[in-house]
Amino acid sequence: MNTRHEPGQLSEDQDCIIIYVGKLADNPDWSFPTHKHDDLHEIIYVNEGKGSFTIDGVKHWAQKGDLLIYNKGTLHEEKSDPEFPLSTFYCGFRFKEGARDHNDWVIPPGSEPIIRANRYSDELHSLMQTLFSEFSIREDGYESISQYVLKAVLVIIDRMSRHQLTAGEIVRSNTLAESIKDYLDTNYRQNIKLKELADQFHIDFYYLIHMYKNHYGTSPYHYLIQRRMGEATRLLVSTKKKIWEISKLVGYDNPNYFTILFTKTVGESPRSFRKRNQKDMFGDAASSQ
Repeated sequence: MNTRHEPGQLSEDQDCIIIYVGKLADNPDWSFPTHKHDDLHEIIYVNEGKGSFTIDGVKHWAQKGDLLIYNKGTLHEEKSDPEFPLSTFYCGFRFKEGARDHNDWVIPPGSEPIIRANRYSDELHSLMQTLFSEFSIREDGYESISQYVLKAVLVIIDRMSRHQLTAGEIVRSNTLAESIKDYLDTNYRQNIKLKELADQFHIDFYYLIHMYKNHYGTSPYHYLIQRRMGEATRLLVSTKKKIWEISKLVGYDNPNYFTILFTKTVGESPRSFRKRNQKDMFGDAASSQ
């Protein structure tokens, strides 16, 4: 389904002129070949699913919470992931002549065209939903409401873009991800909270998660669990420490919670894992009480 609405009579007292608002959903085979809009800007918010977006010759993947921004004249191609069909809100608009002086763009030229999900994503989703609803229902005053909603969207985009890396900062983000991993490796026994970790490295909480996952393929939370369980397997096999002691050594004060996480991660309980792997080292399985 691809639902697109265009305005009736345009309001002349606004800085932005909305050309269309639409919603894409429920079409795993949806694709749009390379094209561009010379006379308008377009923003796309991903509600659900995944898609590939080739923008000025560079291929990007976007998923829930991500925002794509096409300044006018930007070549782009779009395609839904068949296994995770895209659902998006989109809006095409232009700035009224003279409203932006020489800055006739949504994001500065050369900026990354995708802003990844961050703490403003839920707010942006609500605004885009409102914009689409107003254009769908078209009750009295919908055009004025839509103009103000779009202005709010542009303010949120400006906020979001402040957290977005430029291409030249990618190397620094990789270095940051490695520094965070080193910190987790060194301090995994501590009670680490991701919000406090983000504050310690002076970065946004949502950016921390996205940046780390983008670099290592897993979230810092799941890496921390893997790191702790890896150490627990070593202690179970190479020592005769009791399970509750190992639980505390790898950062869990509650041995029952540790056992649940271990079983979920490794595929068997700590006691079963020890019994199966420790007998060769000690002759008989050590006590696991």
